[in-house]
Amino acid sequence: MILLEINNRIVEETLTLKFQNAVAGNKPDNVDITVADFDGVLYHISNPNDDRGKIRVSISLKFYKDLQGHGADELIKRIYGDYLATPEEGYNVSVVFDLEKVPKDWDDWVTKVGLLKRNCFASVFEKYFQFQEEGATGNKRAVIQYRDDETMYVDAQKDRVTVIFSTIFRDDDDVVIGKVFMQEFKEGRRKFQQAPQVLFSHTLINNIGYITFVLFPRHTSKAARENTINLIHTLRDYLHYHIKCSKAYIHSRMRSKTSEFLKVLNRARPEVKSKEKKTISGKTFQQQ
Repeated sequence: MILLEINNRIVEETLTLKFQNAVAGNKPDNVDITVADFDGVLYHISNPNDDRGKIRVSISLKFYKDLQGHGADELIKRIYGDYLATPEEGYNVSVVFDLEKVPKDWDDWVTKVGLLKRNCFASVFEKYFQFQEEGATGNKRAVIQYRDDETMYVDAQKDRVTVIFSTIFRDDDDVVIGKVFMQEFKEGRRKFQQAPQVLFSHTLINNIGYITFVLFPRHTSKAARENTINLIHTLRDYLHYHIKCSKAYIHSRMRSKTSEFLKVLNRARPEVKSKEKKTISGKTFQQQ
Protein backbone atom coordinates (compact mmCIF):
# COMPACT_ATOMS: atom_id res chain seq x y z
CA MET A 1 0.00 0.00 0.00
CA ILE A 2 1.12 3.55 -0.73
CA LEU A 3 2.18 5.66 2.26
CA LEU A 4 1.32 9.33 1.97
CA GLU A 5 4.19 11.79 2.22
CA ILE A 6 4.29 13.55 5.58
CA ASN A 7 5.99 16.60 4.07
CA ASN A 8 4.60 19.16 1.64
CA ARG A 9 6.55 18.79 -1.57
CA ILE A 10 5.41 22.08 -3.13
CA VAL A 11 6.68 24.03 -0.13
CA GLU A 12 9.99 22.18 -0.24
CA GLU A 13 10.49 22.64 -3.99
CA THR A 14 9.67 26.35 -3.81
CA LEU A 15 12.05 26.96 -0.91
CA THR A 16 14.78 24.92 -2.56
CA LEU A 17 14.54 26.99 -5.74
CA LYS A 18 14.64 30.27 -3.79
CA PHE A 19 17.64 29.21 -1.71
CA GLN A 20 19.55 27.91 -4.72
CA ASN A 21 18.98 31.13 -6.64
CA ALA A 22 20.09 33.17 -3.62
CA VAL A 23 23.26 31.11 -3.17
CA ALA A 24 24.02 31.52 -6.89
CA GLY A 25 23.71 35.30 -6.52
CA ASN A 26 20.64 35.64 -8.73
CA LYS A 27 18.19 38.47 -8.20
CA PRO A 28 15.21 37.23 -6.14
CA ASP A 29 11.72 37.30 -7.65
CA ASN A 30 8.35 37.96 -6.08
CA VAL A 31 6.53 34.92 -4.78
CA ASP A 32 2.91 34.50 -3.74
CA ILE A 33 1.77 30.89 -3.58
CA THR A 34 -1.11 29.35 -1.62
CA VAL A 35 -0.98 25.58 -1.16
CA ALA A 36 -3.75 23.33 0.18
CA ASP A 37 -2.95 20.22 2.22
CA PHE A 38 -5.00 17.50 3.91
CA ASP A 39 -7.41 18.33 6.76
CA GLY A 40 -8.13 21.83 5.46
CA VAL A 41 -4.56 22.99 6.07
CA LEU A 42 -3.27 25.95 4.02
CA TYR A 43 0.30 27.13 3.34
CA HIS A 44 1.14 30.61 2.09
CA ILE A 45 4.57 31.34 0.61
CA SER A 46 5.19 35.06 0.13
CA ASN A 47 7.52 38.04 0.57
CA PRO A 48 6.74 39.84 3.84
CA ASN A 49 6.00 43.53 3.23
CA ASP A 50 6.82 42.92 -0.47
CA ASP A 51 10.49 42.53 0.43
CA ARG A 52 11.96 40.24 -2.24
CA GLY A 53 15.02 39.67 -0.08
CA LYS A 54 12.97 37.68 2.40
CA ILE A 55 10.69 34.68 2.04
CA ARG A 56 7.95 33.73 4.48
CA VAL A 57 6.14 30.42 4.85
CA SER A 58 2.93 30.48 6.89
CA ILE A 59 0.55 27.68 7.82
CA SER A 60 -3.09 27.75 8.84
CA LEU A 61 -4.72 24.89 10.77
CA LYS A 62 -8.35 25.19 11.84
CA PHE A 63 -7.54 23.06 14.89
CA TYR A 64 -4.36 24.87 15.96
CA LYS A 65 -6.01 26.22 19.13
CA ASP A 66 -6.64 22.62 20.20
CA LEU A 67 -2.96 21.86 19.65
CA GLN A 68 -1.85 24.96 21.56
CA GLY A 69 -3.38 23.46 24.67
CA HIS A 70 -0.92 20.59 24.34
CA GLY A 71 2.31 22.52 23.81
CA ALA A 72 2.29 23.25 20.08
CA ASP A 73 3.78 26.74 20.52
CA GLU A 74 6.65 25.40 22.64
CA LEU A 75 7.44 22.58 20.21
CA ILE A 76 7.41 24.92 17.20
CA LYS A 77 9.70 27.34 19.02
CA ARG A 78 12.08 24.49 19.83
CA ILE A 79 12.32 23.38 16.20
CA TYR A 80 12.29 26.67 14.28
CA GLY A 81 13.90 28.98 16.84
CA ASP A 82 14.94 32.40 15.56
CA TYR A 83 13.32 31.86 12.17
CA LEU A 84 9.88 32.12 13.76
CA ALA A 85 8.12 35.43 13.12
CA THR A 86 4.86 37.03 14.12
CA PRO A 87 2.19 34.92 12.40
CA GLU A 88 0.83 36.37 9.18
CA GLU A 89 -2.77 37.54 9.46
CA GLY A 90 -5.11 34.59 9.01
CA TYR A 91 -2.37 32.06 9.75
CA ASN A 92 -1.12 30.33 12.90
CA VAL A 93 2.63 29.96 12.37
CA SER A 94 5.08 31.84 10.13
CA VAL A 95 8.79 31.30 9.50
CA VAL A 96 10.88 33.89 7.65
CA PHE A 97 14.26 33.51 5.94
CA ASP A 98 16.58 36.28 4.78
CA LEU A 99 17.74 35.37 1.28
CA GLU A 100 20.83 37.52 1.76
CA LYS A 101 21.83 35.34 4.72
CA VAL A 102 20.94 31.85 3.59
CA PRO A 103 21.87 29.31 6.30
CA LYS A 104 24.66 26.90 5.37
CA ASP A 105 22.43 23.95 6.19
CA TRP A 106 19.57 25.37 4.12
CA ASP A 107 18.62 21.93 2.79
CA ASP A 108 17.91 20.79 6.36
CA TRP A 109 15.71 23.85 6.86
CA VAL A 110 13.82 23.05 3.66
CA THR A 111 12.98 19.66 5.17
CA LYS A 112 11.92 21.20 8.49
CA VAL A 113 9.62 23.73 6.84
CA GLY A 114 8.12 21.01 4.64
CA LEU A 115 7.22 19.21 7.89
CA LEU A 116 5.50 22.22 9.43
CA LYS A 117 2.08 20.57 9.56
CA ARG A 118 3.50 17.34 10.95
CA ASN A 119 5.42 19.20 13.65
CA CYS A 120 2.32 21.11 14.75
CA PHE A 121 0.46 17.82 15.01
CA ALA A 122 3.33 16.20 16.92
CA SER A 123 2.86 18.22 20.10
CA VAL A 124 -0.18 16.31 21.35
CA PHE A 125 1.48 12.94 20.69
CA GLU A 126 4.76 13.88 22.37
CA LYS A 127 2.85 15.06 25.44
CA TYR A 128 0.87 11.86 25.90
CA PHE A 129 3.80 9.61 24.99
CA GLN A 130 5.67 11.32 27.82
CA PHE A 131 2.73 10.77 30.19
CA GLN A 132 2.85 7.06 29.41
CA GLU A 133 6.62 6.88 29.86
CA GLU A 134 6.40 8.57 33.26
CA GLY A 135 3.51 6.36 34.34
CA ALA A 136 1.31 9.40 34.93
CA THR A 137 -2.39 8.70 35.43
CA GLY A 138 -5.53 10.80 35.72
CA ASN A 139 -4.63 13.11 32.85
CA LYS A 140 -7.48 14.58 30.87
CA ARG A 141 -7.99 13.02 27.46
CA ALA A 142 -6.95 15.20 24.51
CA VAL A 143 -9.70 16.13 22.05
CA ILE A 144 -8.55 17.51 18.69
CA GLN A 145 -11.23 18.65 16.23
CA TYR A 146 -8.98 18.07 13.25
CA ARG A 147 -11.81 18.40 10.70
CA ASP A 148 -15.17 20.15 10.87
CA ASP A 149 -17.06 16.92 11.58
CA GLU A 150 -14.26 14.58 12.65
CA THR A 151 -12.33 14.32 15.91
CA MET A 152 -9.18 12.69 17.28
CA TYR A 153 -8.88 11.54 20.90
CA VAL A 154 -5.61 10.73 22.68
CA ASP A 155 -5.39 9.14 26.10
CA ALA A 156 -2.41 7.83 28.11
CA GLN A 157 -2.23 5.03 30.65
CA LYS A 158 0.70 3.38 32.39
CA ASP A 159 1.17 0.71 29.75
CA ARG A 160 -0.30 2.25 26.60
CA VAL A 161 -1.43 5.28 24.65
CA THR A 162 -4.80 5.04 22.91
CA VAL A 163 -5.47 7.11 19.79
CA ILE A 164 -9.02 7.19 18.42
CA PHE A 165 -10.05 8.78 15.12
CA SER A 166 -13.69 9.44 14.33
CA THR A 167 -14.31 9.72 10.62
CA ILE A 168 -17.29 10.13 8.31
CA PHE A 169 -17.96 7.66 5.50
CA ARG A 170 -19.90 9.56 2.86
CA ASP A 171 -21.08 6.44 1.01
CA ASP A 172 -22.27 3.08 2.31
CA ASP A 173 -19.74 1.23 0.16
CA ASP A 174 -16.94 3.26 1.81
CA VAL A 175 -17.78 1.46 5.05
CA VAL A 176 -17.37 -1.93 3.37
CA ILE A 177 -14.01 -1.05 1.82
CA GLY A 178 -12.90 0.60 5.08
CA LYS A 179 -13.63 -2.61 6.99
CA VAL A 180 -11.46 -4.54 4.53
CA PHE A 181 -8.55 -2.16 5.18
CA MET A 182 -8.98 -2.41 8.93
CA GLN A 183 -9.02 -6.20 8.65
CA GLU A 184 -5.67 -5.98 6.85
CA PHE A 185 -4.24 -4.17 9.88
CA LYS A 186 -5.50 -6.97 12.12
CA GLU A 187 -4.04 -9.62 9.83
CA GLY A 188 -0.75 -7.75 9.82
CA ARG A 189 -0.58 -7.91 13.60
CA ARG A 190 -0.91 -11.70 13.47
CA LYS A 191 2.22 -11.83 11.36
CA PHE A 192 4.09 -9.04 13.16
CA GLN A 193 3.50 -9.13 16.89
CA GLN A 194 5.31 -5.81 17.32
CA ALA A 195 2.55 -3.96 15.42
CA PRO A 196 -0.01 -1.92 17.41
CA GLN A 197 -3.48 -3.27 18.10
CA VAL A 198 -6.14 -1.85 15.76
CA LEU A 199 -9.89 -1.77 16.40
CA PHE A 200 -12.62 -0.56 14.07
CA SER A 201 -16.32 0.08 14.62
CA HIS A 202 -19.00 2.25 13.07
CA THR A 203 -22.47 3.53 13.84
CA LEU A 204 -25.33 3.28 11.39
CA ILE A 205 -26.28 6.87 12.19
CA ASN A 206 -24.46 9.16 9.71
CA ASN A 207 -21.96 6.35 8.96
CA ILE A 208 -19.47 7.50 11.59
CA GLY A 209 -16.48 5.19 11.94
CA TYR A 210 -14.14 4.90 14.93
CA ILE A 211 -10.58 3.73 14.37
CA THR A 212 -8.63 2.89 17.52
CA PHE A 213 -4.88 2.40 17.74
CA VAL A 214 -3.43 1.00 20.94
CA LEU A 215 0.24 2.04 21.15
CA PHE A 216 2.47 0.20 23.59
CA PRO A 217 5.79 1.39 25.08
CA ARG A 218 7.70 -0.11 22.16
CA HIS A 219 5.83 2.35 19.90
CA THR A 220 6.04 5.40 22.18
CA SER A 221 9.64 5.12 23.37
CA LYS A 222 12.05 7.92 22.50
CA ALA A 223 13.71 5.70 19.91
CA ALA A 224 10.46 4.92 18.09
CA ARG A 225 8.14 7.84 18.71
CA GLU A 226 9.23 10.00 15.77
CA ASN A 227 8.33 7.26 13.30
CA THR A 228 5.11 6.53 15.20
CA ILE A 229 4.04 10.17 14.95
CA ASN A 230 4.89 10.23 11.24
CA LEU A 231 2.56 7.30 10.61
CA ILE A 232 -0.27 7.90 13.06
CA HIS A 233 -1.04 11.53 12.24
CA THR A 234 -1.81 10.69 8.59
CA LEU A 235 -3.97 7.65 9.40
CA ARG A 236 -7.30 9.23 8.49
CA ASP A 237 -6.00 10.60 5.18
CA TYR A 238 -4.29 7.28 4.44
CA LEU A 239 -7.56 5.36 4.93
CA HIS A 240 -9.74 7.61 2.78
CA TYR A 241 -7.07 7.92 0.09
CA HIS A 242 -6.97 4.15 -0.33
CA ILE A 243 -10.76 3.87 -0.25
CA LYS A 244 -10.93 6.28 -3.19
CA CYS A 245 -8.14 4.42 -5.01
CA SER A 246 -9.92 1.09 -4.45
CA LYS A 247 -13.20 2.45 -5.81
CA ALA A 248 -11.42 3.90 -8.85
CA TYR A 249 -9.73 0.52 -9.48
CA ILE A 250 -13.02 -1.36 -9.12
CA HIS A 251 -14.73 1.01 -11.56
CA SER A 252 -11.92 0.67 -14.09
CA ARG A 253 -12.13 -3.13 -13.89
CA MET A 254 -15.91 -2.99 -14.33
CA ARG A 255 -15.53 -0.83 -17.43
CA SER A 256 -12.90 -3.20 -18.79
CA LYS A 257 -15.12 -6.24 -18.21
CA THR A 258 -18.11 -4.49 -19.77
CA SER A 259 -16.04 -3.75 -22.86
CA GLU A 260 -15.00 -7.42 -23.08
CA PHE A 261 -18.61 -8.62 -22.71
CA LEU A 262 -19.75 -6.28 -25.50
CA LYS A 263 -17.10 -7.74 -27.79
CA VAL A 264 -18.31 -11.26 -27.01
CA LEU A 265 -21.94 -10.28 -27.69
CA ASN A 266 -20.98 -8.66 -30.98
CA ARG A 267 -19.15 -11.82 -32.08
CA ALA A 268 -22.16 -13.96 -31.10
CA ARG A 269 -24.65 -11.89 -33.09
CA PRO A 270 -26.05 -13.98 -35.99
CA GLU A 271 -25.24 -12.81 -39.49
CA VAL A 272 -28.12 -11.39 -41.49
CA LYS A 273 -28.66 -13.63 -44.56
CA SER A 274 -29.20 -11.95 -47.89
CA LYS A 275 -32.76 -12.10 -49.28
CA GLU A 276 -31.42 -11.98 -52.85
CA LYS A 277 -32.50 -15.00 -54.97
CA LYS A 278 -31.44 -16.28 -58.37
CA THR A 279 -33.52 -17.91 -61.10
CA ILE A 280 -32.39 -20.96 -63.03
CA SER A 281 -31.31 -18.66 -65.82
CA GLY A 282 -29.07 -16.67 -63.52
CA LYS A 283 -31.21 -13.59 -63.07
CA THR A 284 -31.49 -12.15 -59.52
CA PHE A 285 -34.49 -10.79 -57.64
CA GLN A 286 -35.29 -9.63 -54.10
CA GLN A 287 -37.63 -11.80 -52.06
CA GLN A 288 -40.49 -9.78 -50.62
